[in-house]
Amino acid sequence: MDVTHNTKEVLDLTTRGCGVHADADALVYRTPSIHTAVPGTLWQGKIGRANALVRLPSEQHWNGKLLIGATPATRNEYSLDLLLSDIALYRGYAYAACDKATPGLTLRDLSRTMEEWEQVHVDLVDFATRLTKEKYQSSPTQTYISGLSNGGFVTRFMLERHHDLFDGGVEWEGVLWRADHRHLLTTLPIYVANYPIYRNWRGDWTQWERSAAYEKLLDAGLHPASEFQWHRYFLTYWVVSLWLYGIQMDPDWEPFQRPWSNEWLSHPESLADYPWQERLDQLTAHIAPIQNSGKIGKPLLSVAGNEDCLIPYRYHAEAYAQLVKNAGAGSIHRSYEIANGNHVDGLLRIEKGGQQPVQPFYEAALQHLEKWVENGIDPPQSQCYQSIHEFAPDFQLFSIGNRDVLDSVQKKLFYL
Repeated sequence: MDVTHNTKEVLDLTTRGCGVHADADALVYRTPSIHTAVPGTLWQGKIGRANALVRLPSEQHWNGKLLIGATPATRNEYSLDLLLSDIALYRGYAYAACDKATPGLTLRDLSRTMEEWEQVHVDLVDFATRLTKEKYQSSPTQTYISGLSNGGFVTRFMLERHHDLFDGGVEWEGVLWRADHRHLLTTLPIYVANYPIYRNWRGDWTQWERSAAYEKLLDAGLHPASEFQWHRYFLTYWVVSLWLYGIQMDPDWEPFQRPWSNEWLSHPESLADYPWQERLDQLTAHIAPIQNSGKIGKPLLSVAGNEDCLIPYRYHAEAYAQLVKNAGAGSIHRSYEIANGNHVDGLLRIEKGGQQPVQPFYEAALQHLEKWVENGIDPPQSQCYQSIHEFAPDFQLFSIGNRDVLDSVQKKLFYL
C-alpha cells in the first residue's frame, strides 16, 4: 500500500473550522446543528490511487471508536462531511473516508473499474486503524462502516466480504448489483426513454402513448408521488448515470463509448435505445466481480426512501433485504423503509413537495447500531416509518436543525 500524506493539528475538524465542500453541500437538506469545535489531527493524502482523509479528535474527545465513511456516487472524500463526519466527530469518533480512487469521470477509463473499491476500503481501514493506534496508543474498541448510494453498496459489500474488519454498518439507499436482479442498467434506460414521451417533449405523442410511458416508469420502480422530481433527476442523474455506468457494465455497446454530449439532455434517444434485455450475457460478465451476495457477517442497518428517483426502493432496498434473508443472515439485518424519502436530500431545498429528508433516519440508525452491537439492545423492527419521531423518539439528532446555519460557514472551501 503506497501512502503519501500531510498531517496537521487543527482547532476544529468539523466543517465549521475547515469549510464546506460543494460535494458535501449538494447532499443535505439541513446542515447538522453542531456549534462546538472538535480539535484534533487531520491527515490528508493518497492511499494507493485514492484521495483520502483521516480525522482524529483530541484524546480527551475520542470515544474509542473508528467510523469509515463510504462516499456516494463518484464524489470526493469530503462528500460525507455534512451527512456523517461532522456528527461522528462531535460524538467522539475517529473518522476516515476516501474517493474510492474513482472520482469524477475516472470510470470512463476502461482500465479502471468498480472492482477497485474493495481493496481501496481494505487499505483505508488498515491505514486509519494504524493512525488511530499511533495517536491514542490504543486500538479502536469498535470499527463501523457507513455510506450511501454507491457508498451504501460498498458498506454492504464490505460486510459481505470483509466483515472481520468491522463490528457493523449502516447504509442508506445502497445500489444493488446482481446479474439475476433488476439493477441500474435495467431501469435507467426505461427512465431515459420514457420520460420524454410521458412529458410529450416532441409534441406529437398521443395520450395513449404518454400513458403507456408513465406506466413503464412506474413498473421500473418510480413512485407516482415523486413525479414532481422526475425532471430534475432526468437532467441531473438519469442520463449521465446511464452513460457513466453503462460503459463499466457493457463497454462494447457503441453509444456508451461516445464522449458526453449535453444534447442527450434533450434528445437522449441514442442512450435510451440500450437493449439491456438482449445484452444480459455482457451485463452478467461485468457484474459478477462486484455482485452482492447478501451474506453479511456483521450487523447491518439499511435505510432507504420509498420515493427514491434513482435507486428505486423495490429493486434495491427491498430486493437486498430479501437477498440477505435468502443468504441466512436476516437475523443481523434490519431494513427501514422511509415514507416519502427520495435519493438526494439536497434537492428538497429546491422543491420539497410532500417528501421528507432521510438524513435524520440515517443518523438515528447509527445510534441504533451502537446500542445493538455494544449493549445488546435490539434495533427497531424492519418496516415502513412515517416520521423520525416514530423511528427514534428518544435520540438527540443533529440533522434536525436549521438549514440557515450552512450559509454562515459555506464558501470557506479550504480544501479546494
